[in-house]
Amino acid sequence: MAEETETQASASKAKGEVEVLNDNTDEGTNSNSDLNGDSKQYNFHTLAKLLELVPKLTLHNYYSWSTHIKSFLQSVPHVMKHLKGAYDKKHTKWNCAFDDTLINALHGTINTISKYNVNYLILNIIREYHTFHQVWKKIETGLTNEATVTSCQLALIAQLGDIKMFNSNTQKLIQEIRSIQMESSLLGKPFANDTLFSNLQKCTICHPMYKETVTTISQLNFNALTTALIICQSAIENNPTYKVDLCQAGARIAGSDNQDESAKVDKKDEKDKKDEKDKKDDSHTSARVATRPRKI
Repeated sequence: MAEETETQASASKAKGEVEVLNDNTDEGTNSNSDLNGDSKQYNFHTLAKLLELVPKLTLHNYYSWSTHIKSFLQSVPHVMKHLKGAYDKKHTKWNCAFDDTLINALHGTINTISKYNVNYLILNIIREYHTFHQVWKKIETGLTNEATVTSCQLALIAQLGDIKMFNSNTQKLIQEIRSIQMESSLLGKPFANDTLFSNLQKCTICHPMYKETVTTISQLNFNALTTALIICQSAIENNPTYKVDLCQAGARIAGSDNQDESAKVDKKDEKDKKDEKDKKDDSHTSARVATRPRKI
């Protein structure tokens, strides 16, 4: 039995896969029964695929990033034990190959090219060997100090102030505002309701499809405005007669501008012609006066 187990382990390593034991197994249970029972195999590609939807880590989104990482990895046996440091090199269920695979998969979720990348932190970590737990703690410590939190909050304030609506899609706009609010809440410094309301109002009050809804809403709070705008957008999408063709509206505006310009040009031409005619009349009058015979 032991020889079969060793053969299986060797074959698994040859395929580049990591054997992971089921986390529900009792500590005292024989590891051979784990391998023959509900064991699973998780290699780098499997874990990387699992973490594809995790937002890339930057200086400003650690809390959101860490929440997503934990959420996606909870379904993998033994991962949280490695993350929290419950499994160390002395533990009977310590798996060095799997721990290294977790580190490599984690590196795939880190942004290394954007303006707010954390390369300085990662370069400091990879200079020497660390376990998955140690890497996690170093990232957490490096990105949760007070200076970093303040910097993150300032970035979120700027991001909220610069937010815009595209393609008349209020639902996407509201989703982006809520995402910024969630990140701010994770920092422990959520935006006030009035701030969220005013930014959403600013983006929609001049829009021809939503202007009336925004100006007539009685409850001046963010949730009430989001509900009204979503209902308005749904009604417009479900009833084509309510739709405002923004391209046509733009064309009409451009057309009216062109007409105004044409009218100005015509008036200017008429004025120039009149001035030229007056000059000609003055010159003719002067000529007649000059040729008139003098009385002696």
